[in-house]
Amino acid sequence: VMKRTRISLFKIFLITFLAFTIIFALALIFINANLNKEIDLSLVRTGSSVTRIYYFNKDEYGAPIGEPIELYDEQIFLDKSEWCSYYDMPRNLINAFVAVEDHRFFDHCGVDWLRTAKATFNYLIKFGKTEYGGSTITQQLIKNLTGDNRQTPKRKIEEILRAIHIEKNIGKIEILELYLNIVYLSESCYGVSSAAKTYFGKSVEELTLAECASLASIVKSPTKYDPYKNPSYNYERRKIVLAEMLDMGYISKEEYENAKDEEIIINSRIENENKSGIYSWYTELLIDDITKDLMDKYNLSKEGAQMMIFKGGLNIYTPIDPSLQNIAEKVFENYKAYLYPKDGVYPQGACIILDPYSSDVLAIIGGTGKKSGNRLMNRATQAKRPLGSVIKPLSVYAPAIEKRIISYSTVFDDVPMEGKDGFWPKNSPDVYHGLVDLEYSVSHSLNTSAVKALRLLGIDNSFNFLKNNAELTSLTQNDKNEAPLALGQLNQGESLMAVTRAYTMFSSGGYMSNSRSYYKITDNYGNILLEKEKEYKRVISEETASIMNTLLSRVTEEGTARATRVKDIISVAGKTGTSGNSCDKWFVGYTPYFLCGVWVGYDEPEPVHQWGVRPTINIFDAIMTEAHKNKDLSARLFSSKNVIEREYCRDSGKSPSESCTLDLRLNRINKGYFIKGTEPISYCELHKTVHIDALTGKIADNNTSYLLTRRIALLDYIRQEETHEIEILDKRFTIEGRQ
Repeated sequence: VMKRTRISLFKIFLITFLAFTIIFALALIFINANLNKEIDLSLVRTGSSVTRIYYFNKDEYGAPIGEPIELYDEQIFLDKSEWCSYYDMPRNLINAFVAVEDHRFFDHCGVDWLRTAKATFNYLIKFGKTEYGGSTITQQLIKNLTGDNRQTPKRKIEEILRAIHIEKNIGKIEILELYLNIVYLSESCYGVSSAAKTYFGKSVEELTLAECASLASIVKSPTKYDPYKNPSYNYERRKIVLAEMLDMGYISKEEYENAKDEEIIINSRIENENKSGIYSWYTELLIDDITKDLMDKYNLSKEGAQMMIFKGGLNIYTPIDPSLQNIAEKVFENYKAYLYPKDGVYPQGACIILDPYSSDVLAIIGGTGKKSGNRLMNRATQAKRPLGSVIKPLSVYAPAIEKRIISYSTVFDDVPMEGKDGFWPKNSPDVYHGLVDLEYSVSHSLNTSAVKALRLLGIDNSFNFLKNNAELTSLTQNDKNEAPLALGQLNQGESLMAVTRAYTMFSSGGYMSNSRSYYKITDNYGNILLEKEKEYKRVISEETASIMNTLLSRVTEEGTARATRVKDIISVAGKTGTSGNSCDKWFVGYTPYFLCGVWVGYDEPEPVHQWGVRPTINIFDAIMTEAHKNKDLSARLFSSKNVIEREYCRDSGKSPSESCTLDLRLNRINKGYFIKGTEPISYCELHKTVHIDALTGKIADNNTSYLLTRRIALLDYIRQEETHEIEILDKRFTIEGRQ
């Protein structure tokens, strides 16, 4: 019975094996016929040149002029750019990696079929506790370059085919050289040269046997076997590496014993050297953007793309304004001068400065204080927060002017509306003015006017404009509502980068374009690897942009941003914003030279304290005041010739009549800016001339002495909304309010 059972099990195993072999062979044939096996190894096989960053001087329109100027020859690039030739590597280093990672490397064709078979059967039937790794060094090289870590049979077959293809085209020595120069070895080290300097403070050629084994130990799990952070784990793994080297005859028993217990000295300055290699916020943005674009264009992994950046000898041409970046960094390092703490804890902040015409990135700050590390959260690009009133020009006023639904002289009744939860929306502060024009609504950020303008525009028109014209990509269908669109309470929020870029539609005269952190990138031989062409599109008319510039300049002159000092030296426009419960403070402002967005808030949302001037305006002022030194201060914001100036009555929105001058408030005639053909033509009929009793302030009647009467104009306006106990400031200037 036992014998028959064994025979039956053997038959089942044999049938399973044959079936799997047939399926595997068919899969190989199919995938081989449809797979692009080419991987351009020249992208990372570039030798020892150092990557360099350049910038340009710019003309009055912000366009680059002259020859590129090297920004800096940062030591972080020099340290990470060192390429080590195979022939300069100690034999013990090469043998250590081969012994522990792929001991049949010099014998196989790119695939170790025995290890692959074991790994496959373990994947299928999970025999034993050992997890067999089937990847050879050649396969690991492919994985590092493509970043494809899917645990699927298809991905594994693709990797196998690519490995075979590579080994047919380049030799073992070149494969090893590539692998050992790009393998990740923790502590931001890519390649053995960087790791040797980081951990041991020496060049690759100087490594001892124990140090070679220590580096080879890291690959299995870079964080766990990091010799700096986890020396005990690295030591145990190092003994395994040395044992494998002994077993394969790479070292003698004596060498094994000496190296096994050798005390290796880890570089004591590693923490300080890590800090000295901290990228600026701009450099980090560059690395992120270039990494993504290389991955997309060349089908590289993140590791492979960053290998090109650090070891590729690239020339990176950027729009950065180094003096502006320096100004912004100093302001944010001195953040305590501009922000207020809560319970001793200061809020965070971020800033991005764009060219107001091209939207190219000139400077960026992702957090307060001196930058203390790499790969930190960049709050200018990565954080998404509710926008508050900074959304209103984009979601309501610009599209409504564009569609000629409203104009500069449009009048709103600043009173809240009755809703299911009481009166809504509330202004901040909780004051209601009655009849107000568009200029006052925008400059004082009245919530009631924004909601009423949105109702005129329509939810769909507003949402589509934000999504398609302003390109705020974080919007969801849940944002198709009045609170998100009119008041900025977006469900997912939006980034400072995105909302600041959207404001270029005003500063540039109606255009938007892609924001660039770099113009182009060439390799060591001058060949263009990446190039960012400008892609302008008109999103509003120049007339709408011109009118919005005037409206937003009123914000800084007399509205919520009137505390800004920059307006005293140059033309400036902008918009403040505060999210619910004052958890986010925003200001997006621009001059003829710079467009600057500032955000202040806590990473875990809680109210931001402020006394006096808004913290965002404090920061904006500090940066922009310094940035405009040596600029032509007579420059003005964009203005269209197709926009004309006309007077109008602030209460009716029509051309002023004589009665408008008799309003007790004395300021009811204003200058407005209109697209030709949309200016007010008919005269105000809202102001009515009446006589009032000088003693009572009421409208005079037949019993009032003529000597005690006074001739004034009151508004012949009966408010439709039920206001109950809410005080409306203009009520006493109406006929109804004086009876």
